[in-house]
Amino acid sequence: MNVEEFRKKIKIDLRIVVDNQIFKIEQLVKFRYDDGSFYIKCYLQNGFVLADDLNDNIFVFVKEIQSDIQLPFSENLEFDGKKFEFLFEAHAVAEEIWGKELFKKSEGEKFWDYKSEDESYLSLGIHDETGKRQDFYGKIIKDVEFL
Repeated sequence: MNVEEFRKKIKIDLRIVVDNQIFKIEQLVKFRYDDGSFYIKCYLQNGFVLADDLNDNIFVFVKEIQSDIQLPFSENLEFDGKKFEFLFEAHAVAEEIWGKELFKKSEGEKFWDYKSEDESYLSLGIHDETGKRQDFYGKIIKDVEFL
């Protein structure tokens, strides 16, 4: 399904199929970008995260990682043997949450996102309140399904 359909149907405790794997949604967070637009981030079991991107009608399927990439981040990075190109930098704040309180309402995150030729995705982030790094690695997914 596309991102618009996904946003209409998504709710806590649903089971979804992502990359041929079944996940239960533990938390949904609506993040508001500084420019006023928003995205939905689903915290799934086993540390996986699914976020939507309405502009490109895609989903980003990632898992939190530890990286040694330091600020300032460059336009091109190498990670996991792959070359990544910078996509964008953004800041967003959790506006609404449902489910477990993994990310709290009003907390924010700043992130720098990168993509490789094989659709791998790298998001380097910093949690506003704690200053802790929150880096994620995975891939771009074109479709998700509900069970």
